[in-house]
Amino acid sequence: MSPGSSVRARLSRSGSGGSDGRLADPAVVGVAVVAAAYLAVFFEVTNVVGGTGRTAAVVAVAGLGGLALARAVGERTALWLAGLLFAAGLAGYFLAIPASRRALFTVRSVALDLLALSTGLSVLRLALADVWVLAVAPVPTFLVGYFAGRGRHVAAATVAGGTLGFLVLTGDAGTGAAVAGVVGLALAVGLSTLSTPSRRRGHAGTFTLVVAAMVVASATVTVIPAGAAAPLGLDRGTTTLESSLSGGDELEVIGTTRLSPEVRYTIESPVERNWHTGAYDTYTGDGWVRSGERSAVNDTLPGPPGANDSVDVTVTAETESSALPAPWKPVAASGGGAVEVDERGSLRLAEPLGPGETVTVESRVLDADPATLRNASTDYPEAIEERYTQLPESTPERVGERTEAITAAADADSPYERAAAVEAYLRSEYDYSLTVERPEGDVADAFLFEMDAGYCVYFATTMAAMLRSQGIPTRMETGYTSGERVGDDEYVVRGQNAHAWVSIYVPDHGWVAFDPTPSAPRDEARDTRLADARADGAEDVDTEASAPDRTPEADTDSDRPDSNGSDSGPNADGNDSSEATAADANDTNGSQGNASVDISRLEGAEVDDVTPNDGADSPGDGNGGTLPDPETALYWLLVAGLGVAGVRRTGIASRASRRIGPVLPRRRGDPTADAERAFADLERLLAEPYRERRPGETPRRYVDAVRTLGADERVETVAEAYERAAYAGSVTRDEADAARRAVRRLALERLPLIGRFVR
Repeated sequence: MSPGSSVRARLSRSGSGGSDGRLADPAVVGVAVVAAAYLAVFFEVTNVVGGTGRTAAVVAVAGLGGLALARAVGERTALWLAGLLFAAGLAGYFLAIPASRRALFTVRSVALDLLALSTGLSVLRLALADVWVLAVAPVPTFLVGYFAGRGRHVAAATVAGGTLGFLVLTGDAGTGAAVAGVVGLALAVGLSTLSTPSRRRGHAGTFTLVVAAMVVASATVTVIPAGAAAPLGLDRGTTTLESSLSGGDELEVIGTTRLSPEVRYTIESPVERNWHTGAYDTYTGDGWVRSGERSAVNDTLPGPPGANDSVDVTVTAETESSALPAPWKPVAASGGGAVEVDERGSLRLAEPLGPGETVTVESRVLDADPATLRNASTDYPEAIEERYTQLPESTPERVGERTEAITAAADADSPYERAAAVEAYLRSEYDYSLTVERPEGDVADAFLFEMDAGYCVYFATTMAAMLRSQGIPTRMETGYTSGERVGDDEYVVRGQNAHAWVSIYVPDHGWVAFDPTPSAPRDEARDTRLADARADGAEDVDTEASAPDRTPEADTDSDRPDSNGSDSGPNADGNDSSEATAADANDTNGSQGNASVDISRLEGAEVDDVTPNDGADSPGDGNGGTLPDPETALYWLLVAGLGVAGVRRTGIASRASRRIGPVLPRRRGDPTADAERAFADLERLLAEPYRERRPGETPRRYVDAVRTLGADERVETVAEAYERAAYAGSVTRDEADAARRAVRRLALERLPLIGRFVR
């Protein structure tokens, strides 16, 4: 070896031995991409529950620590350190959970939670999700930094990809993160394998094709059994409002929805209320999550802390049902199988009810007048205040500023009065529509400032976020409005009665309901949907008691209190007998008779800024066509590009050209050109069943050779026309056309199915 080559070898080893040289490898880009993908998911979680700053700091320290130790310790030691870091983090998470909840932890419950996480249980549903992220996120980041520092880019990408894969299984990583992770992993593996320029040049096309295929596959195939993810660009039809509100422990705000008129329940109740089925505590910015566990109802549950009335409600399922609607607050249930209760006091069925099955629910209905609620204490329990004033860290400040202006304009002082003012504002300033375009970003902010119409989910989500911005404990509630009254204390509840509203916590009284959705247009939409279903002869939209020609009994109990004691509350819909107006409801809810807020009195805001897009077309008004969203367009563009590249790479295009090209009509004005084209097509046609024309082989010699191999005599016609065109220059139009017809006939005979008809 020459001295020069020896020096170069030492320099090469020196450059590749340190972490700096290894970090300069192009494969580190792929590692960075997949690591950024899983970290972005962790930060999305902390954005919702808080703690982004401290998580970012701990993750940065872990990553830099891994890089620093890459030169100092072996891989076995690094893995032990990661294991100790993971154990310490989980121990810290366990100790951070209140002692009363730690008592519920058993080996079986932990194992079930791990199984649930891998089948669609969001991290947001865990107790102290922010602490869990703080405990878990540094471990893979430490290993990614360590392996990257040692030049083990495939190992680093594998750790990052495995972490992201876990988050995909929990449902917290969306399609964008999954695709980014696939691209990063492919880059890390591909660039590590193609380490030399010559190999990169030789395999660049194949590598690009493989990456594109992985991206399309990750965007198309749903791997989460219980998740809500759907392949990009695939329209599965408009979701019903009822199904969007029955999404289990996670509720995603969707766009356009439709009503389902089928009968779900017959409910016998001495009080007319919204029938509560569930509540959500964590607002994610684009939906809701309810955290915590369920437990069996083995005894009577506690009722509201204030004065209340006991009522017994009989719920009969008309179709299979997994929900148990009842007035708030249910305290006991009997019949229909096992009943569970979650941490928000909502009853949940362990097994669905079958058609005709009946459950009797005892509820304790709050009995308190508006004056009492206005003057209630604001000394909230710490757990209630922390849990139900949560907002994502990214919530725009203008949401709180607008809320402050609204409540100031209404001279609202107490939390109850401020809730009534916000309810009145939303009812009076926004329209009801089932046809809306789902906004980007924070739903409450978008509805408040960018939209002018929506349905109950938008109204309730916005009101909850607005009140939480003022420190008022508020939760999102779902269930059904009272439905069609068909007799004394009897109601028929349909799928179109699915509804969402909010409740605020009032110390010494419990949860008090408010409904910001305008009632009149909501009822009109549901009446119209039911009338259309009846006119179309739809089945299961009526019971014997809800005949279309039957007039519901008049509601004489005009001063019936709502489910939480105030004189108004969530109104009925569909064919409900209650026709209370928004103004009436807000008057009795404590806004001192103001059906709407005088927006000109909002401090620090211009009237034009407050009024939502007057005169502008609603995003969902149905006028004109709509462009596909960028994500869908990009997906189909990628699919098309992958298809073209695959066709070219596999040779399908050339084979198809040989089969189909001769069949296509390609007559030109010049007979010579047509004759030459006919022979070129003949060559491609004969190459597969016989052999290709060899270099230097004359057309005549080639035709004679394939004739000995069994080629049809019509090849002679084509060859003679070509010879006259190429050598004599005197081919006639008839001869050229005869050659073209012969080639087309031979090509058609080789096509599947067609060949049997043309022979």
